[in-house]
Amino acid sequence: MTNENSQVVKDMPKATWREWLGLVPLTLALFMLATDMTILFLAMPSIAADLAPSATQMLWIIHIGELLAVGFFLTMGRLGDRIGRKRLLIIGVTVYGLASVVAAFSTESWMLIASRALLGVASATVMPSTMSLLRNMFFDQKQFSVAIAIIMSSYSAGMALGPPIGGILLDHFWWGAVFLVNVPAVLVLLVTAPLLPEYSDKNSPRMDLVSVLLSSLALITFIYALQEMASHGLNILYFGLIAFSIAVGFLFINRQTRTKEPLLDLSMFKTRVLTYSLIARVFLSLLIVGESMLFAQHLQVIGLSPTEAGLLLIIPAIFSIAGTLVSPLLTRWMRPTYAMVSNLLIAGLGTLLLALTVHTADIVLLMIGASLMGIGVGPTITIASDQIISSVPQERAGTASALSDVSSGLGSVLSIAIIGSVGMLIYRWNLTDVMPTGMQPEIASSAMESVGTALAVSDGLPEMLQAVRFSSTVALQSVYGLVTVGFAALIIFVLWKLRNIR
Repeated sequence: MTNENSQVVKDMPKATWREWLGLVPLTLALFMLATDMTILFLAMPSIAADLAPSATQMLWIIHIGELLAVGFFLTMGRLGDRIGRKRLLIIGVTVYGLASVVAAFSTESWMLIASRALLGVASATVMPSTMSLLRNMFFDQKQFSVAIAIIMSSYSAGMALGPPIGGILLDHFWWGAVFLVNVPAVLVLLVTAPLLPEYSDKNSPRMDLVSVLLSSLALITFIYALQEMASHGLNILYFGLIAFSIAVGFLFINRQTRTKEPLLDLSMFKTRVLTYSLIARVFLSLLIVGESMLFAQHLQVIGLSPTEAGLLLIIPAIFSIAGTLVSPLLTRWMRPTYAMVSNLLIAGLGTLLLALTVHTADIVLLMIGASLMGIGVGPTITIASDQIISSVPQERAGTASALSDVSSGLGSVLSIAIIGSVGMLIYRWNLTDVMPTGMQPEIASSAMESVGTALAVSDGLPEMLQAVRFSSTVALQSVYGLVTVGFAALIIFVLWKLRNIR
């Protein structure tokens, strides 16, 4: 770093009490989105009993929000840079609150699907606005790193507390309460929004609607095809949709190189830090989302109730939050690359421990392994997000934040499609071999559909239940072995491509 650059860093203004108080609405926004992601799964049985949706409608209720969110992240990030990040956040949060009320009082499946779609579009405005606003509030890099850590820890807290909150609400109220819980959070956020600064790029070109259409179509089609593959298996139609989405993606990229008003400035990818940090985010999400879903399911396989499993999952979440809050200190003591690698090693040790011990069903060992993963993954995501947003000029922070969200969303969908499918394939192979003789065909067929269905149909059938537990455990053990290898590969990638980051 030159003396001139060092002087610029020293002259950066420090954040005041107003900026630190401004973290209240931002952390609340991410906490609200995170709880919504985990709380819906608990409510689905109650929703199914009340609205009687078809199997296809059930999938749309679950997935349409994430589908549209990832599809519109890039557009909303760019829109926030143009019209104002604070303004877009207020609009998005307001729509989110109204859509939550409509969802809570939905009387038909289509009504709930429509409100979930609106929630997805609204969340696409909240995430990029929240992260990019930090660039306007914390110019000092050390303070910016602390702010990122606080923001990300609120997201981890929301993910952890979603199931317990959902369980309490469902025990005492109807399923709509899991949506109405967003309304007080929205009101508090709107009241505290004046603490936030406004930023817009007055020289930003107007939105290219053709680019918006191409980017959204490519992302939505791609994610939809992957989700359908994860739910229904391989199908030539889904491969066709993936090919179509890739073709549309190429059209989008080609238009960005030709138009004078690109939605995505491709020159941003010349920055190695941005490009390789985005790739690391994709692979990290790919490694952790699918296994987390299988791990939560495994806790019920070994005999815990959903409430007990949800409470236990708070333990690794607490360690993840602690690790996230410590990440600014790590990047002061060592280069970001070495901090990421150190934490990836810890996460890899956690998955290795789980791969070696998951068959024993020892709760203590399971929690130690999951906690090691939490300690390692939380800071890695935070540091990668810090690098992504810090690597671009202030006027491109919204787009960079949106790219970070898109990479995380793509990794999550790929994880469910790949890791989830591998786990299910191994589960079915093993269950076929250990299926008790003389088992009724309808029970055997139901057990092959999913582990959750298998547990339901195995009630009162000890031999069948033992077969399901054995098959599920072998599948999870194999997945953890695969994820451990994935962490090793990610460590090599980070050391190779990000080694020169200071």
